[in-house]
Amino acid sequence: MQNKALSLFDLLNQVKMALKNALPFSWWVMAEISELKINNSGHCYLELIEKDNIEDSIRARARATIWASVFRMLQPYFETTTHTKLAAGIKVLIKVNAEFHELYGFSLNITDIEPSYTVGELTRQKQEIINRLKTEGVLI
Repeated sequence: MQNKALSLFDLLNQVKMALKNALPFSWWVMAEISELKINNSGHCYLELIEKDNIEDSIRARARATIWASVFRMLQPYFETTTHTKLAAGIKVLIKVNAEFHELYGFSLNITDIEPSYTVGELTRQKQEIINRLKTEGVLI
């Protein structure tokens, strides 16, 4: 055992600093929205997931936030470009900062979104459905 123990706050603060030093930049990340809630204050809280392509099981999960000042710009931009509401079940390409807070733990702060990624995903899903219906003989 070490001579001096750290307080929980001090340990988590070291985790915060290590993460900040390891990932100082923003990153573009592909994910699926599994939950989305808009707070009365205008902040948008999300749960993001990534599924295994073969087993359709969740292989990664993270909380994310779009602060109100950013959400006021991103939401209409995304929705007018894609003609789709930001909602659970859609795949997105988002620009994030990885953050850690002593009280709230790990989360991603979303600063931008690329609507063309979602449009491409929706088009791909639509074509898969059409192909399946043709295979099943429902569409000719």
